[in-house]
Amino acid sequence: MDTSPKNVREHIARSKFFLQRKDILKSLKSLALALELLGSGQIFGRERIEIDVLMEEAVRLVVEQEGLKAAFPAGTAYKKGKERELSALFSRVATALEAVFGRARKEERRKQLAELDELILAGQAELDQGQPMEARKHFRRAVEICGDEPGLYADLGNRFFLAGLLAEAVEYLLKNIEVAPGELRPYPLLAQCYDSLGDADKAEDIVRAALRRFGPMEAMNLRLAKGALERRNWGEALTNAQAVLKLNATNQEALKLAATASQHIYGDPLAYQREDARPSREGVEVKLDL
Repeated sequence: MDTSPKNVREHIARSKFFLQRKDILKSLKSLALALELLGSGQIFGRERIEIDVLMEEAVRLVVEQEGLKAAFPAGTAYKKGKERELSALFSRVATALEAVFGRARKEERRKQLAELDELILAGQAELDQGQPMEARKHFRRAVEICGDEPGLYADLGNRFFLAGLLAEAVEYLLKNIEVAPGELRPYPLLAQCYDSLGDADKAEDIVRAALRRFGPMEAMNLRLAKGALERRNWGEALTNAQAVLKLNATNQEALKLAATASQHIYGDPLAYQREDARPSREGVEVKLDL
């Protein structure tokens, strides 16, 4: 435990800093630690006099806080030689405050989630009744109060998508990716939106972004393989078909796609299965029923 004058001063300074930010709990904890260090150490001379002055001021500022008057009805002050007793008192008050704040946070959270549920249900009811403008109002309010709720934007985007409001769905799904890029759910939904809007290029861009972040996925790699085959990009088609087959060796669509791409690249529909396969100068075009 570092009981140096420098460390004690730093904890006193932290206590005053947290007090300026109205964080009484952290201020109390920092001051309790500063008192414990001061009581456990051996600080003398001018440094002790300076620290005592700082400590007297810090204790006075903390005790004068409106939120702590009930905890110190008779008031309290810093007394040299009583550092450990005062540290223990501040620690007990901090523990009690933490419990009160914890209960308050839980209650606020409960109310917040209850309001969120009501807003989502109200918005969905408006969508079901063909009133998108009213639905937007409820959903905007949901975002205002719970914008950091995991998956909220994706959930609202999916509701807009199912209601056929594609522009709104894209907006919310993109926002979900922006605030929580590690959530998989919005990626395939957004790709479906772009497909429905007739923008296959953007849909594939979203699929590729998902694969870069999350790694190979059967449905997504299969989708890229199909798109590449349609563009006659045999190499990309084979790469994605093989990615699918690594995940599911019995996927019939992937087997057919791989065979078709392999025929064009190697002149043999099964060549891709061999490690020593070499591209053919003239691939033989075949058509498989996909």
